[in-house]
Amino acid sequence: MMGTIFSQTPDSTLQKSPSKAVRSALLLPGGGQFYNGQKFKGFLLMGGAVVSGFLYADYANKYHNYTGVDTFEKERYLKLRNKYGWWVGFVYIYGLLDAIVEAHLHPFNKVMNEDLEKSKVEVSKEQ
Repeated sequence: MMGTIFSQTPDSTLQKSPSKAVRSALLLPGGGQFYNGQKFKGFLLMGGAVVSGFLYADYANKYHNYTGVDTFEKERYLKLRNKYGWWVGFVYIYGLLDAIVEAHLHPFNKVMNEDLEKSKVEVSKEQ
């Protein structure tokens, strides 16, 4: 009977810590996903942040170094720079929030896939 009671206690080594997920996500875009075991999503977010950051820097450079007389072209560089700056922020914040939620929901699939009939049989045998 005692083994069954203790087996219901979640193993703290298998739990994901939301605070560690936050630290990982703050350190690196997609870092929280790597911590939570979601490598594909981590690489996707990291790639999105790198590409957006590169495009932001490229358009910022084009904007600052533009020497032409056409103001429309310079404004276009400014708008594209701002657009990709927002994308960097969006990817970063999305990764942070997703890492927190996933760390909280980490044991969800295991709990939902448990066989309830098997648990009822084990309880009735003990009584």
